[in-house]
Amino acid sequence: MSNEGKSPFLVTVYVTSHNYGRFLREALDSVLKQTLDSWELIVLDDGSSDDSAEIAEEYAKADPDRILVIATKESRGLRACANEAIEKARGRYIMRLDADDFLDENALLVLSHYLERHPEVGLVFPNWVYIDEGGRFLGIERRKLIGEESKVLDLPAHGACTMVRRRILKSVGGYDVNHDSQDGHELWLKVLDRHEVANVETPLFYYRQHGSSMSRNEERLLAARRTIKRSLASRESGEVSPRIVAVIPARNTYKEMPNVVFSYLGGKTLLDHTLDETRTTGVFDTIYVSTDDAAVVEYCRNQEGVLSDLRDPKLSDSHVRLSELAVAAVERLESVHSVFPDIVVVLSVHSPFRRAAHIQEAVDTLKLYRVDNVFSAYEDFDLHFQHGENGMSPLNPGMIDRLRYEREALFVDNGALHASWRDFLREDNLYEGRIGHIIMTRQESLQIKSQKDLEYANWLLSNEHLVSSMSHEK
Repeated sequence: MSNEGKSPFLVTVYVTSHNYGRFLREALDSVLKQTLDSWELIVLDDGSSDDSAEIAEEYAKADPDRILVIATKESRGLRACANEAIEKARGRYIMRLDADDFLDENALLVLSHYLERHPEVGLVFPNWVYIDEGGRFLGIERRKLIGEESKVLDLPAHGACTMVRRRILKSVGGYDVNHDSQDGHELWLKVLDRHEVANVETPLFYYRQHGSSMSRNEERLLAARRTIKRSLASRESGEVSPRIVAVIPARNTYKEMPNVVFSYLGGKTLLDHTLDETRTTGVFDTIYVSTDDAAVVEYCRNQEGVLSDLRDPKLSDSHVRLSELAVAAVERLESVHSVFPDIVVVLSVHSPFRRAAHIQEAVDTLKLYRVDNVFSAYEDFDLHFQHGENGMSPLNPGMIDRLRYEREALFVDNGALHASWRDFLREDNLYEGRIGHIIMTRQESLQIKSQKDLEYANWLLSNEHLVSSMSHEK
């Protein structure tokens, strides 16, 4: 058994409700029904205009020794509520339960027992059951077991029903209130940097899917993840930092679209879109353009901080891999320009909607998750099939019921960028070693390889108010 201080309760569960009164009783009842008796419950009403506060007070009056209600007139946000719960918590372990979800009766018993038996583990999380707004069963999420099925830990635990040692939550400073979502992502990165993490195969909570779920806003979610990674990665910087080089392969002799590099999109060439966003990141020691066109080299001579060379004509053949282009560019940088990078970021000139924030996120991901390579992708939500013994069989059968299981998630390399430690840059393959990823929306992933692509991109720019609504929701 653990001896982490003498706490009156083994587990503190906290629930934050902002106008979720219609679900709150089910959430609170699921705590009362736990087979583990040593728990306390903190209910935070975050400025609700419904009956959340009244419901919470009713439960507190019934069991005042174990249930505490904290109510505010104005909404403070999930993170501020979480930090207050951590301050007030008396349990050895802490777990968040969302007001619209509820627990299996054995959730606290199983998760606390795991932490008691494994003192080296900082947090543990279970599988979960998807339900619809009315509580009807949709399916079960079965996450890969850490250490056995998953060794690259870039898929964070669910923010809810993850049990964490109280001392660890306090040692990492709780939650940063400057972020407005993705608290589970922040906690994961903070704990992962210092402690082991684990999961159990048993489904132990019920995750409600409905229209107002925060996780359905893709753009907000992705932006929050980028901000969290940037905040945490910046804390790790010191006197010595990796030398980072941007490599931009700029083939300009496509038969289908000649002079593509200088094609205009929104009053700016494709090459300038890439150069401007690359400079904006502020992370690159060198920006290098490798091209098959002397006009591109001449153009880059007038660009501050940009090197450019003509490459071997053989490297412009259609069968040449991106990995070959990248290695050839880096070798020339090293042998001719005496630039010796630690990190190489290959950036496609055909991806005008890739932003500086995406480039920065790729570098941050490379560092934070201790991976060898990072590529950019979009999530594919379509139902896919593969030919097998009995004909066609679905690769992601959950999508038959419009349910996206994380275990079945499909990701498409969008070609916008690839970041790699120099030591892992291989001529034959960019996808070796431990591979991380960043997510971009489908619109951000657009590659311009034809005149029709360019026309569509210009249409998107002229209808920017439509772009966010076109993002595929979870």
